[in-house]
Amino acid sequence: FEVERGTAGMETAFVATYGSGEPVVAILAEYDALPKLGHACGHNLIATWGVGAGIALRRALPDISGTIKVIGTPAEEGGGGKVIMAEAGIFNGIDAVMMMHPRDTTYADRGSLAIAHYEVAFHGKASHASSAPENGINALDALLQVYFSINQLRQAFPPQTRIHGIITHGGDAANIIPDYAAGSFLVRANDQTYHEKLKQQFRDICEAAALATGARVEIDEGIGYKQRVCNSALVETFRDNLERLGIACETPTATTGVGSSDIGDVSQLVPTIHPYLQICDKGTSGHTTGFAEAAGSARADELTATGATLLAWTAAEVLLRPELREQLRLTFREQIGRDPAR
Repeated sequence: FEVERGTAGMETAFVATYGSGEPVVAILAEYDALPKLGHACGHNLIATWGVGAGIALRRALPDISGTIKVIGTPAEEGGGGKVIMAEAGIFNGIDAVMMMHPRDTTYADRGSLAIAHYEVAFHGKASHASSAPENGINALDALLQVYFSINQLRQAFPPQTRIHGIITHGGDAANIIPDYAAGSFLVRANDQTYHEKLKQQFRDICEAAALATGARVEIDEGIGYKQRVCNSALVETFRDNLERLGIACETPTATTGVGSSDIGDVSQLVPTIHPYLQICDKGTSGHTTGFAEAAGSARADELTATGATLLAWTAAEVLLRPELREQLRLTFREQIGRDPAR
C-alpha cells in the first residue's frame, strides 16, 4: 500500500492505496476513543476490521484491476473527521464505502439520525435580585424558555426526532439576576429534509425566547452530521456474506435506539454501508464501561478475523462484479436522488 498521512489537513487521518484505476472500494478505519471510558464505542475493533480487510483483499487479489483503499477517519466522536474528508473530496469516485461497528446485536442495515450541534448564549443585564429586580434582564429565564418550548414541541415530534441539551452556565449567585446564561443542544432527525426544518424551529425558539425576555441571543452552530442512508443493494450483499458465515442477523424496529455518525455524510455522496457485528451480550449499551470491557475481551479478539472477512468478501464482490457496481449506482440514485459523487 502507498500511504498518505495527514489527509484533509488532519494529522491522524490517512489513506492507504493499493492498485490503480477503476473500480474503487474503500474500507474505513475509525480509532478514536472516549474521554475516561476508553474504547467504549469499540473503535479499536472498527480499525482492526478495516485494516485487516484491506490486507486480506490485497493478498487475495494481488493482480486485481482496480483500487483498494483503507481510509483512516479520526474524530467521529464529535469532531466530524469524515465530514472534513468528504468536503475535501476524499470519497468522490469511490464505487463503495464500508465499515463495520461492534454492538450487542448484529444488523446488516441500520440508519442514523442527522444531527446538528448548537451552543446558545443569552446576554441580559445584571441587577440585585431582591432590591432592584426591575433593572435586570434575566438571561437564565431566556434559556429556560428554550427548554420549556422544546418540551412543548416534543409532543408533535415524529418518531426518531430528538432535541436534547444541558445548561452549561446558569449564573454566578442566587442574589444576582444572571446577565449571562449558556446551553449546549443537539438536534436530531431521521430525515434530512425534516432535519433542516427542525433546525430552523430550534433557532426560532431561541430568537423568540430572547424577544420575550429582552435578552440578546448568540447561536453558534457547530459541525453536524447528515442522515446515514445505507445502500440497500450493498446491504443485501453483506447480508448474504453473514449467512455464508452462519451469523444470525436481526432487523431494527422503529423503536430501536439510534444515534448519529459522520459516515452519514459519506452515505449521501457514494454507496455506503455501516453494518453491526455482535460482540457482547444483548443489553450492553455503547459508551459504557461494560462495552469498553467487551471491546477488549477475548470474545472480541476472536471476532477480529470474522469482521475482516465479512468486509473483505463484500469489497471483493464489488471489485469483481460489474453488474453489482451498476446496481449500487442505480440504488444510490433511487435512495438519494442523484448520481454518486465523482
